[in-house]
Amino acid sequence: MKLGVNTVDVFSGDHIALNTRPELNELTLVELVKRTHRELGADVVELPANLMVICPRLFTERTIEALADYQKASNVGYTVHLPFRGLDVSSLCRPIAEASVASYKRIIAQLEEALEVEHYVMHLTEMMLKQVEAKPHMDPETKQKIVNVMYEQAKRGIREILQEAPPGKLLLENIKSGWKQPFEIARELGTGICCDIGHLILEGADISKVIHAYQDLIREFHFHDAVEWTLQDGKTILQDHVALGSGVLDVKDTLDNMLSHGFDGVLMIEVGRWEAAAESVRVVREYLGSYPMTT
Repeated sequence: MKLGVNTVDVFSGDHIALNTRPELNELTLVELVKRTHRELGADVVELPANLMVICPRLFTERTIEALADYQKASNVGYTVHLPFRGLDVSSLCRPIAEASVASYKRIIAQLEEALEVEHYVMHLTEMMLKQVEAKPHMDPETKQKIVNVMYEQAKRGIREILQEAPPGKLLLENIKSGWKQPFEIARELGTGICCDIGHLILEGADISKVIHAYQDLIREFHFHDAVEWTLQDGKTILQDHVALGSGVLDVKDTLDNMLSHGFDGVLMIEVGRWEAAAESVRVVREYLGSYPMTT
């Protein structure tokens, strides 16, 4: 198993806002990758390809060359989270769906040429599905029919991407809209799975059952906790992407379930702040120190 950390702090939040940060440049990501690898001891760092489509000045050819140079010098591993801001292979707007497929193909080809990438993680759907789900006037049956059509559209797009993507590297991730469709599509199309534990918490899923059912396809975990907040009106909400051990997740039990099946992929810490990443790495390493396995 390899322990990974995503590019926390600057590059883990809402990437659109980075367009307003003039002090950032095309080497800022590289410096953060170096710090993550050196100071947190991560085997793998996840690269945010969102930047390539919405902040292209921050992820240029020079960025890729510098990432390649550092990889050769340090032997750090890379995974890539493919863009999910604006791109959507499930879109029923044909130009958006076609442009999304073309963008994914181009990004994968560009990065494959320069870097050794372990996995490319992608979302099946993004804003349009959320808009359908949020329509209060639409009856559930009609919503479900539209959602089904959108997932069929997503499958067409993924099949196109798979024609050119390197074998075994494309992973489908469960998003907050659910895990069943993405994981079943992964099984149908023969891709791998990136299982996001925090998203399963928000959905109220039985984590152990999901892991057991798809253990043969899971190549990567996105690992983060979720904190429960009580609002002024008494309603409770969950906020994910927080440090392991700071929220509602039973970290030991979850790690037991994740690793008991012989998982040998990437365990990716995916949190928002540097301090949360450092604490999460500490928690995982402490667990692994008592676990009967070789990492």
